[in-house]
Amino acid sequence: MATIDKTTPQTTQILKTLEMGSGVDVQGLAKSLAEAESAARIKTLTERKSDAERSVSGYGIVASFLSGFKSSFDALKDVSKLTNRSVASTDPTLLAASVSGSPAAGRYEMTVQQLAGSTSLTSSGSAASDTSLNGGAALSLQFAFASGSSETVSVAAQNDTPAGIVAAINDADIGVNALLVNKSAAGQDWYIVLQGQTGSANDFSVSTGVAGNFGFSDAGARLSTAQDAILTVNGMSDVRRSSNRVTDLVPGLTLDIKSAQAQSISVVVESSNDPLREGLQRVVDSYNELSTVLTELTRLPDENSEEYTGSLRREMPFVNSLRAQLRAMLTQTSSTPENSISGLRDLGLSFNLDGTAALDDAQLDTVLAADADAVAVMLSAGTDNVSDFSTEAKGFAQDVSILLKTILEPAGILQKRKDSGNTRIQQHDKDLEALETRMEAVYQRYLKQFASMESLVERMQGVGNYLKGQFTAMENMYKD
Repeated sequence: MATIDKTTPQTTQILKTLEMGSGVDVQGLAKSLAEAESAARIKTLTERKSDAERSVSGYGIVASFLSGFKSSFDALKDVSKLTNRSVASTDPTLLAASVSGSPAAGRYEMTVQQLAGSTSLTSSGSAASDTSLNGGAALSLQFAFASGSSETVSVAAQNDTPAGIVAAINDADIGVNALLVNKSAAGQDWYIVLQGQTGSANDFSVSTGVAGNFGFSDAGARLSTAQDAILTVNGMSDVRRSSNRVTDLVPGLTLDIKSAQAQSISVVVESSNDPLREGLQRVVDSYNELSTVLTELTRLPDENSEEYTGSLRREMPFVNSLRAQLRAMLTQTSSTPENSISGLRDLGLSFNLDGTAALDDAQLDTVLAADADAVAVMLSAGTDNVSDFSTEAKGFAQDVSILLKTILEPAGILQKRKDSGNTRIQQHDKDLEALETRMEAVYQRYLKQFASMESLVERMQGVGNYLKGQFTAMENMYKD
């Protein structure tokens, strides 16, 4: 007869169903005992893992706000971005003006006396664009410029046609553009038109060595003669430029001359320090936002707390050190002090009793009114687009930006602390996995022990029932 293995969970359940054994839930008891044995350790590891996860999230939040703080300094490191400059012309149809750099604020009275022009020559007409002008032989064209320079353009044999000569001149790229123009609607009157660059120095003449010079020397062949643009600027007459686009008259200002009229045109350049003011306020605001976040990350959570509140409460030494570094950055002296301006404290920066920063607008306005250029030099060294790796002076803003970059970079202290937190999380996961394996082994051991006990109890109950039956039988015999 097959025997029942009373140590298996299935057998225990059958015995219980048949009301055999003690009736105790052996599986539940074994599980409860195994869990009780490991509960404290599981609770400790789970809490440590949760703390590590929260600290990693906290460091991520700090990194985000530190990046914003760095960006506020990046906006102040280029001198050209510290001021707004605008320009207006009283008659842009005659003289248009635009900002191309950092022009000095001022008013310029201008009169355009003459537009810049270019030399234009035309050849005599030909019956067709492919008419041979030199019997199919090769030829050359010599260009003599008013500046004293000269150029030679060679035309290959069989290319001595109006179309061939135009192509050869344009391919030579000597500063003269050649056009092929059909004057007749019937297509029987083709001309070569030469157009030079503007400015009197670019006036030119052309010779070909061919009889008649293709008509370039004929009366009427000169359609226009190169000349300079002539202006009067703030009473200074005979200001000449070779082009109608002038970029070097007022540094940082581009003028487009469109018409010569005997009237004065006002060009007004205005400068505003609003970008600098707004940039400094962003620095203060970013610092205060970061300070608030650090406080929230380290305070004791309550029922109204945010999810990340207190996530760096165990990291107070690091947070306090970071606070000290940030404050030191704001109060340090610029590497490019100018006159009496050597740092943000000279612009009205101060700290409140609660540690937040404040900017005295009245003091800042006074300093800017007295010497805005000195403020710009202190912040930016008076330069644009200087590399972080350059050895030249960079100014206060970029100096601080580089310090913050060091904290934020992949090898920086912030990332190292995040990596350390992630390492702890991984170790806690391994410990919990090992503990789960151990708990399963304990559960199986308890289950086996209780199942054996259950089998013993069942046997004892069987003996008791047998004896009870014998005594009952004996009693019945004597009753009869």
